Amino acid sequence: MIKLKSATFVFSIFFLLTMMITSCSPSNTSRTGKYSSANKRAKTKNSTKENRPYTYHKTKKSNTKSSAKSSSSSLREDIVNNALKYEGIKYRSGGKTPDTGFDCSGFTGYIFTQNGIPLSGPSHKLAELGKQKSKKELMPGDLVFFGNEERISHVAIVSDASGDEIKVVHATTSAGVKIDEITGSEYWTSRFLFGRDVISK
Repeated sequence: MIKLKSATFVFSIFFLLTMMITSCSPSNTSRTGKYSSANKRAKTKNSTKENRPYTYHKTKKSNTKSSAKSSSSSLREDIVNNALKYEGIKYRSGGKTPDTGFDCSGFTGYIFTQNGIPLSGPSHKLAELGKQKSKKELMPGDLVFFGNEERISHVAIVSDASGDEIKVVHATTSAGVKIDEITGSEYWTSRFLFGRDVISK
């Protein structure tokens, strides 16, 4: 009987000690639960970031070349339209205004200055400006020069350059300011020297 009580007593002590040890150590479940909730928060945070819709903000680029080209085309058109307004104005040697009449370089200088490109001087001086162009490269608003191997004697403004046909507006000694189709004229074709572009930069 004493042995049975003694065994029961030992068992009770062992049971109590086991309960105390178990209760002082964090269970696997609680440890997993602690880090599990942290993992859940991290996953939630990351998933919020990943699920957030990406918005692409396009950076507006200034198309300098395109705008410069457009500006140049507009200026060429303005120069030609302005020049055509003076068709019929009489010729005058050394003339630089519509009131007095024009010579070829006076007319060219007047038109370009009116459109924001100050030009002045005789035709051989104007021939030193801008960049040289062949007949095939000419555009409206370009200058064309005529003469011979010894001297430049005339300047005109290209009013149209479509296909093989080139028209110019200029002040002539015979008829004042007029339009001529130079590619179909033996006179102008034989005297053509080169073109100059004073508009493009």
